[in-house]
Amino acid sequence: MTVRVTTLKGVGAGLYYVEKLPNYYLDANEPRGQWFGRGVEALDLSGAIDDEAFLSLMDGMDPARPDRHLGRQNGEASVRGYDVTCSAPKSVSVLFALGDESVRNSVLDSHDRAVSALASWIEDHAHTRYRIGGEVAVVDAKGIVAAMFRQHTSRALDPQIHTHLVIPNRVMSPDGRWLALDARLIKRDQRTLSAIYHAALRAELNQALGVRWRIPENGIAEMADIPDVVLTEYSYRTDDIRRRIDVKLDRFVANMDRDPTPRERWKLEREAVLDTRPSKEKHVDAGTLHAEWRERAWQLGVAPEEIVADAVERQRPRTSISMDELSRLVDRAIEAISEKQSTWRPTELLRELAALFPTDVGADAAAVMNSLEEVVDAMVKGRCIDISQPIPPDSLLRKDGRPVTEAATDRALTTQAILDQERVLLEWAARRISADDLIDPAAIERSDVELNIAQADAAARVAGDAQLVLIVGPAGTGKTTALRPAIAQLRSQGRPVFGVAPSAAAAEVLQDETGVAADTLDKLLIEHRLNRPPDHQYHLPAG
Repeated sequence: MTVRVTTLKGVGAGLYYVEKLPNYYLDANEPRGQWFGRGVEALDLSGAIDDEAFLSLMDGMDPARPDRHLGRQNGEASVRGYDVTCSAPKSVSVLFALGDESVRNSVLDSHDRAVSALASWIEDHAHTRYRIGGEVAVVDAKGIVAAMFRQHTSRALDPQIHTHLVIPNRVMSPDGRWLALDARLIKRDQRTLSAIYHAALRAELNQALGVRWRIPENGIAEMADIPDVVLTEYSYRTDDIRRRIDVKLDRFVANMDRDPTPRERWKLEREAVLDTRPSKEKHVDAGTLHAEWRERAWQLGVAPEEIVADAVERQRPRTSISMDELSRLVDRAIEAISEKQSTWRPTELLRELAALFPTDVGADAAAVMNSLEEVVDAMVKGRCIDISQPIPPDSLLRKDGRPVTEAATDRALTTQAILDQERVLLEWAARRISADDLIDPAAIERSDVELNIAQADAAARVAGDAQLVLIVGPAGTGKTTALRPAIAQLRSQGRPVFGVAPSAAAAEVLQDETGVAADTLDKLLIEHRLNRPPDHQYHLPAG
């Protein structure tokens, strides 16, 4: 992702944006930041950001009356706001760094419009919560107040166009109060925010400069006509982070004797970002910085003007998508999300659609956003099956058509194909589960710890003659404790036992805690085919 949402907590959460952000600007007379949102007018704010007004909002106070709280008074550890940081691809920043004034303005304008379109999407999907009839209701917010701080460099002074979209934790509620933002949607859908920002940015730059793009990965693409060697030259910060991640991964494997899980790897990557974070440089002259960037291009043996000329005016972007192409795009989005998950929310469907949006379309960012939303709405109605909770009669509904008693993150959609797959699996399981299956109580005696009733029953059933035994329970309820004596009993009878799990990390835990050789489900499926690899591990009996 290149759009990340950071929760801002505690006293002074807004000081960073008025004191520690670089106080140099690469364009003359550029304001420090701009207000955004329908709540701006209600608070009598406009135009360039006033530091005191911003800090008042981040403290939950009315900027016009700093002694009046907007809603509930904040505590010392209260959430003060959210920073939605939107970063352009490196090639876009390089084009800004090496281009003339006209190119730089086009790049910045395209980025700004993409960020504004994203901010409008966030505002249109913003919710707040309060009690109605004693129950918590999730209702549409009437508007947000946001501060946009655009920057042009990384901390290492590489070109890096990015905007901090800071949303103070106060939104307008339908009844006129200022309440906290229900941020579950933007926190959970950061990949969606990233995908729609990049789709909008590409369309804007296509329209403005006629650039071409590489094939997107996870919705993110670099320009096709800026070489990798140039991108690497302006990525000192990225290289530092990668080196630090490698060190952390090596240390983790050495200490833990295993690879990190995806969540552990994510934490290591976040630590690497913080570890390599240089202090902010201040009072850097814009002209000097651009001259240094141009000199680095010359050191690569290529003129800056040549890099820019090779990247712009390379295509005449089209302005529309045919109905046949749109149909294929919808099919690909459904296929892509179905490969990853069995249920989804509309915003997740939007993520897949935006990631697949054609890279040769030129359009306004707002138009792209509206088109994506319209297609997703049609997909929800025509291609998906809603398996959310039924809407109670006479329910108060939000504009998304769901009751206020339901969080926006609770929506559940799927397809008939997935439901058919589940039906086949359930029928398969039903044929293999029988109340008359013989159990083996001897397994219970093989446990080295005392089993509770549920664990003892599970151990006896796994060691018995059932074709299928399902053990369901949350983490920490002793499922693997029940499996250990069952496995010992099966082996005492000469019966083959092996383990599979969805991931390598889970297989390793299964193996360590039960003593059974285990690997991934994918590997089992590959090795169970007729063309088994010569070093296959699964020697399964017939049937």
